[in-house]
Amino acid sequence: MPELPEVETIRRDLAEHLVGREIEAAKLGREDILRRTGRRELEEGIRGRGVVGVHRRGKNLIIELEGGPVLLVNLGMTGQLFVCPADTEPADHTHLVADLSDGMRLVFRDVRRFGHLELADSRSVGESFTLRHVGMDAMSEAFTAAYLAEILEGRSALLKSALLEQSRLAGLGNIYVCEALFRAGIHPEARCNEIGAAAIARLHGAIREVLSESIAAEGTTISDYVTGRRVPGSFQERLAVYGREGESCRRPGCGQVVVRIVQSNRSTFYCPGCQRGAGSNWSESS
Repeated sequence: MPELPEVETIRRDLAEHLVGREIEAAKLGREDILRRTGRRELEEGIRGRGVVGVHRRGKNLIIELEGGPVLLVNLGMTGQLFVCPADTEPADHTHLVADLSDGMRLVFRDVRRFGHLELADSRSVGESFTLRHVGMDAMSEAFTAAYLAEILEGRSALLKSALLEQSRLAGLGNIYVCEALFRAGIHPEARCNEIGAAAIARLHGAIREVLSESIAAEGTTISDYVTGRRVPGSFQERLAVYGREGESCRRPGCGQVVVRIVQSNRSTFYCPGCQRGAGSNWSESS
């Protein structure tokens, strides 16, 4: 957390409130959240510059500033990036405060400090620490079922683990992989080389569907996530399996309960009735 839908929601909120405004002042609280950037470089690099665009790639935000620099933000596990009135008292774990020309304030807050900030040149942003290993965005038009088949072909890795590799497909995290596998009827212990074309097509459709629905619901709030307006999302009310261990499957007529297993030190949730076990060509008949 946050994953693609949460970051896209924040991007839309920030685009509405930041574009056309100027950053009049900036103050960094902790220098250890910076990557390839010094405190003075960041504070002076964004001060006095207008915001001309807010973009997203995978789970990363790209704030485009006048004159060439871009502020890159990765929210990590608990990061929050939002706009609030300038007289709002900073909460604990606030690491960046940037005052805007309209009397508002851009705030970056991160309790666990797995997120980071980086100031980069727009001409070489793809070589930045933040974006250099980020693959195709899961909401890109170029992400097709054929591309999904290509990145899975010939691999014996667990399918779930492969879908979490940001260098191949950017934006998916634990929540939406669990949900997409459920919608596609694929067991989380299946391996990449065990699923065929029909299952891959279902999985591609499920990924795009669950991401789109969550974006429309402004993301999933389970613990720390808030939108760019500092309000929670609502997709948690529609989760089919994630976080629902021991609860009844929501698919009519199933009758099974959701199970939790641990994969690569992460909790995986699935329905044993709707998601069949792995085996040779198992997915083609499901």
